[in-house]
Amino acid sequence: MINQTIYLIGGTTEANQAARRLQEQGYRVIVSVATPLGASVAAAAGLKTDTGRKDSGGMAASAASLDCAAIVDCSHPFAREASEQARLAADIAGLPYFRSSRPPWKQTANIGAGSPPDTVDSFDEAASRLRESGARSLLTLGTRNLEPFVQAGLDFAARILPLSESFEDCLRLGIKPQNIIAVWPPFSVDFNRACLRQCGASTLVTKDSGREGGLEEKLKAAELEGAAVILVRRPGEPDAIHDLDVLVSRLNASLASEGSRDASAGITDSAGCIEVAADRAVPGA
Repeated sequence: MINQTIYLIGGTTEANQAARRLQEQGYRVIVSVATPLGASVAAAAGLKTDTGRKDSGGMAASAASLDCAAIVDCSHPFAREASEQARLAADIAGLPYFRSSRPPWKQTANIGAGSPPDTVDSFDEAASRLRESGARSLLTLGTRNLEPFVQAGLDFAARILPLSESFEDCLRLGIKPQNIIAVWPPFSVDFNRACLRQCGASTLVTKDSGREGGLEEKLKAAELEGAAVILVRRPGEPDAIHDLDVLVSRLNASLASEGSRDASAGITDSAGCIEVAADRAVPGA
C-alpha cells in the first residue's frame, strides 16, 4: 500500500479517470474542483474533493494541509491559467508537479477527410478569419472565449453548457437568446449536423479539445454538411503526459526517489546525533 496523498486538479472527464487509476495504485486522491457541479461529478465517481476556485497560494495551502506528496494537473487543455497556477502551487509547496492531459487531435483518413480545417493559434485569429469571410458560424468554444467574436460584430450562434453562469456570460456579452444553443454533451455526429442546420451556419469554429472533447464528431458533421471549419490550435505543452500508465510510472519513480532521499537524510541525522551524544559522554566518564 503506497499510502500517500495526491492533490489532483480536476474539472475534466480525464481527471476523474486519472484519479481512479491513482486510487487503484494505492494513492489517496483529493480532486480540486472549482464549482459545486464539478464536485458532484467527482463525488458520483466516488472521489473526494476540495471545492472552490483557488489561486496558486490557495492550492499550495490545501495541498500542505492535506499532507499531499505531489500535485497532478489534469485541468482542461485550454485552461492555461489553471495550469500556470497549479505549477506555481507546486513550487510554493515544494512538491513534484505532473501535467496530465488528453492527447491532441490527429487527423485520420476517415475523420475530417474533406477540406482540411483552417487552423489558427488563437480565438482572436479565428474571429479575424470569420470577419474576412462574413459567414454565419456556429461557435463551440465555451463562453469564456466568445468575446473576440462579439467585439468583431460577427454573425454567429454559440453552443454552451446549460448552466446559469454560461447564460450570464452570454447575456453580459449581449448575445441574443435566439443565438444560443444550450445543451449537455456528449454530442453525436447527427446532433452536430442538426445544430449547424438549425442555426444556418456555414462555418464551424471549434478548438482542439481532442477526441475526448468530441472533436472528431464535430469535424465529421461539418464535412457531411459541407461547412468550413476553423480550428483553434491547442496551447503547446511540451511536458504534458498523455498516457495514464506513463503518469503512474513517473509519479511512482519520483515519490520513490523522494522517499529514498528522506531516508538517507534521516540516517545521516541519526548518525550525527549518536556522534554528538558520544562526545558529550566522554567528559563525564
